[in-house]
Amino acid sequence: MLFRMVLFNKFKLIWILILLSLFVIIAFIGHHFVTQKRERGTTQLHYVEKKKVDLLLNKADSTIGIAPDVAEQLASEAFRISQMNCQVENIIKSWIKLGEIQKIRGDNKKALNYFSKARILSKEGALLEEYCESIINIGELIYDSGKYDISLKYFQEAVSLSNRKNYDRLLAHSLYYIGKYHHTKGHFQQSKDYYNLALKTCKDHNNLKEQALIYPSIGKYYINEGKLNLALEYYLKAYYISEQLNDNFIKADVCNHLGGLYLQMDQYQKALKYHRQALEYRKRLNNPDGLAKSYNNIGEVFYELKQLDSANLYFTQSLQLCKLIGYKKGFVKAKINLGKVYNMQNKPEKAYGVLKNALTTSYQSGYDAGIAESSLALGCYYQKKSGLDSAIYYYQICLSKLCKTGYDEILRNTYRGLYSCYLLKADYKKALEYHQSLLETEKELLNVENNRQLAILNITFNNEIKEKDNQVLRKDNELKNLQIKRKTIIMWLVILLLCITILLCLNLYNRFYLKKKSSKLLEELNITVTKQNSALKNLNNDLKKANQEKDKLFSIIAHELRNPLYWFQNLAETLSKNYEKMPPDKVRKTISALDESAKNAFHLMDNLLHWSRSKLNRIVPKKAAYHLHTLVLDAAQMYETIIQHKEIVFIVTIPEDVEIFVDPDLFNCVIRNLVSNAIKYTPVGGTIRIESSCLNNSATVIVSDSGSGIPDANVSELFKIENPISMPGLMQEKGSGLGLKLCKDFVEMNAGKIWVISKEHVGTQFIFTIPLYRSSLFINSDGEMTGKMN
Repeated sequence: MLFRMVLFNKFKLIWILILLSLFVIIAFIGHHFVTQKRERGTTQLHYVEKKKVDLLLNKADSTIGIAPDVAEQLASEAFRISQMNCQVENIIKSWIKLGEIQKIRGDNKKALNYFSKARILSKEGALLEEYCESIINIGELIYDSGKYDISLKYFQEAVSLSNRKNYDRLLAHSLYYIGKYHHTKGHFQQSKDYYNLALKTCKDHNNLKEQALIYPSIGKYYINEGKLNLALEYYLKAYYISEQLNDNFIKADVCNHLGGLYLQMDQYQKALKYHRQALEYRKRLNNPDGLAKSYNNIGEVFYELKQLDSANLYFTQSLQLCKLIGYKKGFVKAKINLGKVYNMQNKPEKAYGVLKNALTTSYQSGYDAGIAESSLALGCYYQKKSGLDSAIYYYQICLSKLCKTGYDEILRNTYRGLYSCYLLKADYKKALEYHQSLLETEKELLNVENNRQLAILNITFNNEIKEKDNQVLRKDNELKNLQIKRKTIIMWLVILLLCITILLCLNLYNRFYLKKKSSKLLEELNITVTKQNSALKNLNNDLKKANQEKDKLFSIIAHELRNPLYWFQNLAETLSKNYEKMPPDKVRKTISALDESAKNAFHLMDNLLHWSRSKLNRIVPKKAAYHLHTLVLDAAQMYETIIQHKEIVFIVTIPEDVEIFVDPDLFNCVIRNLVSNAIKYTPVGGTIRIESSCLNNSATVIVSDSGSGIPDANVSELFKIENPISMPGLMQEKGSGLGLKLCKDFVEMNAGKIWVISKEHVGTQFIFTIPLYRSSLFINSDGEMTGKMN
């Protein structure tokens, strides 16, 4: 029993251990799964952030040569994201990009700080490509500060590292700067070799930006060789690439080199054009280093043009910028150029001061070419002052810096100075020695000049060879030479005559062209005058019409309105004085005549008012839906008394359900005038009928009477205002002739037409149309109906 209990307890303990183990395993698996998922999420987040940083840096790189401010914002954002996610590689790249931007702005201190931090961090993290890029940028800054030998060590280290790790882009850039170093030192052939190595690397990897930097430097080498055609070829290659990349930094560099080329060719205006274009690009970039170069180059052009004040201004601006940013090479060049200007302006003391300063700065920066140029200028200064020992001292300094370089022109001037000094000191041995060196240097410079004028010198050289080879035959060819000379003179005479003939032809053509142009201008002027005369004539006609209408209005007011008012006055006076004595029948007739006279005056005044308003374009139709039957009865109601007086039968046969779309005032005026005319010409006991019919979208209204009718000759003139027709009625009633003209105008304003049918001694029908109104019609903002009717 005890054994069973112990066994049971053992099994129970085992099951507890098994369950605990399973729980631990499950907890471990769950924790591992959660951790792995979190790590995957973090990795994915880091990948997204890295892609975003890469995109920002690429955008910054593409905009750095167009808008450095925008590029700085992008690079700063890239740095912020990289720092937040501890992305060391992207932090370094952001620093390098920020440093490049500060370098363009001329803030070399900030740029060096960024590059130094990038170098330290990349070295610690063994990020060799970023390390290589940072030391190249540091080398560039040191190079720009004038410490050329120190900068060379950085570039050589970059070349070594790039070769080992196959960093082709960085290899090309470091080789390019080593080439620049050798060019600055005067080792032109070595510089060309490095440029070609860098160019080959760029072409192998299609690095267009680096190619655009290298091509102008190779072109500069060919300028020193005198091969201006090859230099131009390389400059143009760089220019096309800069246009393709749309990089203002590279464009400015290319324009700068083109300006230098044209200066060498003595084409000063073209040189100024390209240097000013480079200046404009650099102003957009706010690039002090480039601005200093451009100011100095423009000053050199003005110096060659002998415009010394302008040259002084630009050299001074360049000097100030170089001093501000610590650009030693540019500072030395500006000082030397100012010394040349002062010498030409006969200000030797000022020239000495700036040249001495240039020499000191050149020694500090190790700028051999600057030492040589400033020493040469100081030697010339002392030679003019007859300080031969000092002059020889400075000439020797210049010679020591240039004896192994390719600055042949400076060497020639140095040898010439030494030769002159020793000649004046009567040291003929040394004078002869330097004279021989001078001749050798001039021979080398002559080769450069030969390259410039290759075609002319080839012809001359061939002629000289032939002359030496044919000295024996010269006498036999004298006659032929004379004939050739004569023919040459004749040819030049013929060319001269041809030139004169061409000039005369051009002059005649110019006169003919000017005459033709003048004729064309005169013709256009005549057309303009004719049009103005025509317009003036039309205005005169309009004025005459306006005067006629004005005269008509005054005539109507003076004559037509006077009669009804005169009768109205007489009748009212008679009635007021003799009312009590007059029999009732006569009083009634007098009152009836008074009523008729008042209505005639009102009718005339109403027509005059409407006519004047229509002439002034002050009537704006206000259309709406109205029953035709109601409008006709309302308009004719005012004539009820006279209709009864003349015992006229007045019939209106218009359906009550016809709706029209009109301005009621204009419509009533038309009806009143037509009914008034009908009453006037209808005899006692006659008939006046108003009826209508509907067709398509309009209603036709007919006002007919059984009056005397209208003569055929007057029918066509009824609606004209120029010669208004007014015939007395059957009871000698007078009219103004305006009523029918108003009818025509108002019917047309209501979108209708009016015409007349008349037979003498039978009667007259005035017919006009007006638009019908239906609920399916649409009314626009001008009160016009649009759409189709049912």
